[in-house]
Amino acid sequence: MKDNKGFSLIEMVIILAIMAALSGTIFYSFTLMTGQYSRECANNLSTALDKEKNYALTRSASVDCYMEVVKDGNSYVARYYVPESAIADGTDANSNGADWLFAEEFKIGKARVNLTCQIGSGSEITIDDDTSVKFVYNRISGAMKAIVESDATEPAAAGGVRRGYIPPDSEPKVHTLNGDKVIVASSYGRRYEIEVYTATGKHVLSRIN
Repeated sequence: MKDNKGFSLIEMVIILAIMAALSGTIFYSFTLMTGQYSRECANNLSTALDKEKNYALTRSASVDCYMEVVKDGNSYVARYYVPESAIADGTDANSNGADWLFAEEFKIGKARVNLTCQIGSGSEITIDDDTSVKFVYNRISGAMKAIVESDATEPAAAGGVRRGYIPPDSEPKVHTLNGDKVIVASSYGRRYEIEVYTATGKHVLSRIN
């Protein structure tokens, strides 16, 4: 007689586990090779910069505004602020202890992407768990006027929104832009760069490799 007993339950479980592991490996390799996460992050950041420039020109009233990019858990996010001062310490007496007004938050991409910011020919700033970057825009011209490195370890502020914090007793790392180009790079498998022409606030997104 023919043996028709087929696979046992244990054999089926083993086969399914192997298939799941192979599928995960293939998906990971695919996203790494195509740079999917890097591309998404760069595209979303490009959109975020456009939105911030629009904020500067239409909603800043009598003050300049900024967008802060932070690594928050498993994601990078852009947070928009209309501040009294982009580099103040949050103790301005005329603003009830807060030097900014939080507008909204926009998810940029996954935290596994390497996100950096280079100012002119200077050194790169890596945006990570400890460091965020503020892009400060001029409310009149829409130009990118400064970049501020902030300590991103401050706990949640009023309204549950964590902002990049500059301790009052420390010197803020303020990079005033005098026509310097700014390169914001997103790297994971492939590298995408956003080149910002700071004098006008315009930028160009391109794939490098």
